[in-house]
Amino acid sequence: MIEDFLNQLNKIPAAKTLKKAKLEIIDWIGYSIAGTRTRQARPFKNLQNILPEGNSLNLFSRKQLNVFDSAFINASVGNILELDDVHRTSIIHPGDTIIPAAIAASNSTNIDAYNFLRAIIVGYETAIRMGKCLGVDHYKIFYSSATCGVFGAAAASSYILNFKNKLDIQLQNLNRSIQLSTMTSSGVWQCRKGDGEAKQYALANASRAGITSALLAQNNAKTPKDMIEGELGFLKGFSKKVDYYELIKSDDGHLINEVSNKPWAACRHSHPVIGVALDIKKEIKDKNLKIENIDKIEIETYQTAIDFCDKNNPQNNVEGKFSLQHCCALSLMYENILEDYFEDEVLKNSIIKKIRDKIRLFSNNEMTNNFPENYSASLKVIFKNGITLNKFNTAAKGDPENPMTDKEICDKAINLISIKNCNLLIEQIINTDEANDHGPMTWFDDLQEII
Repeated sequence: MIEDFLNQLNKIPAAKTLKKAKLEIIDWIGYSIAGTRTRQARPFKNLQNILPEGNSLNLFSRKQLNVFDSAFINASVGNILELDDVHRTSIIHPGDTIIPAAIAASNSTNIDAYNFLRAIIVGYETAIRMGKCLGVDHYKIFYSSATCGVFGAAAASSYILNFKNKLDIQLQNLNRSIQLSTMTSSGVWQCRKGDGEAKQYALANASRAGITSALLAQNNAKTPKDMIEGELGFLKGFSKKVDYYELIKSDDGHLINEVSNKPWAACRHSHPVIGVALDIKKEIKDKNLKIENIDKIEIETYQTAIDFCDKNNPQNNVEGKFSLQHCCALSLMYENILEDYFEDEVLKNSIIKKIRDKIRLFSNNEMTNNFPENYSASLKVIFKNGITLNKFNTAAKGDPENPMTDKEICDKAINLISIKNCNLLIEQIINTDEANDHGPMTWFDDLQEII
């Protein structure tokens, strides 16, 4: 099976796929740098202060780090703002672990833009196929972005370390990197049941473990060849329902093209609700209806969204972002979702609380059965005078069927970074002629200078 898996990872990407990889990098730069400024980032900020110096990117300061610490520190901040990219059917946020590992690995080579983008694409393909193979059953307990992200980090790092080698050496070391990663894959969902940085730690570990696996393989570390599918292997241990075909099925395209980008700083499970609520807010304004005259609000969505985001009285920033009720209320009240709206002042706002109290959640069987292929929601707002507004959505903003534009993704990153000259770096990345420019890539040296 592993040979078929490796063959799918080594496909040549089309121009549109290389462009998509650029956009994921730009998106990651924006939400990760913004993440470094948050309260949740403080333990990692404090940690990087005492780590030894190196020559790889550090998003917190101009002090560079060694490759392992760089991957760890930079991967710790990607998911904090809940603006990270997401692949629906694997239910993972691939950029959080893969991009930091690839950046760290690239520091030891004179890699060009084309091969760096290919490494990102290989990493995404690896992690997403793992996630699709393990399925929703795995996601009930395990944080798939970490458990599968480690494989993507290993694969991207391995590609970078071996892109100049002959194909047989590339595949041999890629194989070993992935097999070794089975020993470090972890992350459980208990991390979302309370405060703390365990969720960030899981991604940081996964990224560092991925590049470590790649470097071990580079130094001739070996494992049994069936660490993934063996009777005591990774797949048997992490899920009762394994779809092996998802790991190896032949496809000319690349799964990075199916990755969604988040326009709003909240859990992805809340985005379908935000989308329909914002649509209804427009109707409320057009019809001169009053928010205070709402009698009740009904949300129908898939069960996983309710399992993750049923929080009528969120007590902190994280709970607010994982609250369908709060995100719906914000959309109806402010017709936008901003980071400040998850702070205490808004969480405890009496008008927002009244709107939340009018909301009832209902699990819809069809939507539940269609998850994770579709992240769906419907919203019914009933006014005291009997007027009822309805909206239904099967493709949230940012999904491949309803994508953010290139400009929207670039503007999102520029607005999040808000540092002088960051727009020049974004323009440089998006306009790089990777097909013809074979010189060493300087994107992340430039990013370090901006920081």
